[in-house]
Amino acid sequence: MSKGAQDDGQRLKSLRPWFLVAAMVVTWLSGVYGVTMGCGTVVYLREGRVPDDTFAIVDAQAIADPSAAIDNYRTGAELRAIAAFGKIMLPLSVAQVLLSILLVAASAMALAGRPGARSFALQTLAANAVFAAIAYAAKQDLRAHWVNATVDAASQLNGAPILDLHTSASWYWVTRIKLAIFELGVIGFAVFALLSKRTTAFFDAVARAEERREREDEP
Repeated sequence: MSKGAQDDGQRLKSLRPWFLVAAMVVTWLSGVYGVTMGCGTVVYLREGRVPDDTFAIVDAQAIADPSAAIDNYRTGAELRAIAAFGKIMLPLSVAQVLLSILLVAASAMALAGRPGARSFALQTLAANAVFAAIAYAAKQDLRAHWVNATVDAASQLNGAPILDLHTSASWYWVTRIKLAIFELGVIGFAVFALLSKRTTAFFDAVARAEERREREDEP
């Protein structure tokens, strides 16, 4: 590697904003999580092993802590809801895997300061944001399925009254908060980081360095 290329590399590293690194690490992790969850759902639907509701109640009743018992039951209720709405969940899960792979790639390219990575990352983030909103709307009946089952089962677990945290309204708020913070919030943070002036200056410097390298390589 030439001294000029080394100098360019060091200068570009110094220009790369810390918040861009943080945002791309978070979106990379979000992408990996999306791939894992999407693949897991596809495998689960293909195997067709649906947890039995009766056994789920019995297992939950064996847990002394009412809150932990309800959470244990909720996990199975979500799986049964996914199976019940498999025709919706299968294409959504496949789309989640594909978009999450793009998110992982875009995050890695932006972290490495690849030319054109900023534009690619913004497009990928926009696609993931649209998908998150569509998927949330498409799963409305699925959410109602497991929320109602969980609340109905709560009164049967150890004879305990339904806790404030385990009402239908509370569960719906949990899903909304998850969408707002862990999906749209992560995307919003990444978009803010990519559109900032310091990030723009960083990628402009990347483009100029790439042009210099191309000129130097010309015969």
